[in-house]
Amino acid sequence: MQPDVLHIVITVVLTLLFAVVTALIWRRAQVKTVFWWIGLTLLPAGVYLLGLAPAVDGAITTLTSWVQGLVLTPLVWTGIVLAGLSALLMLGSRLIPSESLADRRAARKDAAKQPRTASGSPAPSARAAASGRTRPAVTGRDTPAAAGGATRPGTAAPGNQAAGSDAEFDEIAELLRKRGIN
Repeated sequence: MQPDVLHIVITVVLTLLFAVVTALIWRRAQVKTVFWWIGLTLLPAGVYLLGLAPAVDGAITTLTSWVQGLVLTPLVWTGIVLAGLSALLMLGSRLIPSESLADRRAARKDAAKQPRTASGSPAPSARAAASGRTRPAVTGRDTPAAAGGATRPGTAAPGNQAAGSDAEFDEIAELLRKRGIN
């Protein structure tokens, strides 16, 4: 078989194979995975149309002759281990779950189900439970005015300062949420 015919047959077979895989994962996979497979589907045709098929063929021939002449010395074994570790880390990183659109929607639904205050922000107890932080509640007995002490005009009681910072936190969190920043 002539090299040109062999190259086009390999290109068509690989393109069709990758297109079938892409079609199978289209609905179930994340967008980034589908884009990766679309890119892989287009790669063989791009290599062939650029005229790089003979170069790929030459690279495979060179790699085959290199493997046949390989002498396994301790230095070569070190290279094999490093290359294997590199491949394992790169491919293994694809297995680490990333936050998908469904995860973000579920988080928004959970946030919508939380009790709200009069200002529309999540109740402090719900926010503390969601973030894992807890803070003792400020009651009327803890304020100087409730304990019989007077506060100076223009200064807020400690409980009011905490409520003010919570309101500021809620406002900032709401602005970030509106812009899609979590």
